[in-house]
Amino acid sequence: MKKFSTALVVSLSLVLASFSSSYGQFRLKLGPSLGLNYNIHTGSDLSQTGTGFGIVLGGQVDMDFTPTIGLITNVQFYDNRSGSTTVSGSNQYYDNYGNPVSSSVSTETSVSLAYFMIEPLFKYKLPRSPIFLFAGPAVGFNVESSYDNTTTETFPSPYQSNNSTTHQKGSLQNMLVRFALKVGGGYNIPVGNLDVTPQVSFGYGLTKVQSDFSWRVLTIQALVTVKFKLI
Repeated sequence: MKKFSTALVVSLSLVLASFSSSYGQFRLKLGPSLGLNYNIHTGSDLSQTGTGFGIVLGGQVDMDFTPTIGLITNVQFYDNRSGSTTVSGSNQYYDNYGNPVSSSVSTETSVSLAYFMIEPLFKYKLPRSPIFLFAGPAVGFNVESSYDNTTTETFPSPYQSNNSTTHQKGSLQNMLVRFALKVGGGYNIPVGNLDVTPQVSFGYGLTKVQSDFSWRVLTIQALVTVKFKLI
């Protein structure tokens, strides 16, 4: 990880030096980001599609090489992709007198999932407009992975004394590096020597969450970045 970070810094430095000498219109902005994810968990091994919200904490480097072409690099230190599903059903019993009794069973599975994400994104800025579009790859390294199953069984009157709730918690195993494609757009709002930039994007998960489980996460992300103008 240390070697990867060093290589990334060196590569960005070379790119900056190259374009600074080639284009008089080169611009560099960077700043912190805060956002919210709406996650969609899908896969043939899931009993149903799961959904959930998660926060995003990180930063952004924004470079303009020409008036319309640039590069955005998001570094998100905590990118939460959590979600949950709820499955309902019933169980059939007989009481001591042979009467049928039907209970309601609900099982909620919650997954706490988060990544350290790096996203180098190609940027196209609309001519004479603060609006820009972006697209590119995203790679994520898992930093949080656990689950919590809660099963509740409820009986009708007068059998409520049989009601029960069970919990099962644990850590997810065999986690994979996340690869995704990301597309979206944003809007630069100038405020003095900085820009306040709201962005909306869609991330399509290309890889499975776990090596032995058909499960992917798609994400709609709303992000706000405060970018300081350095060059």
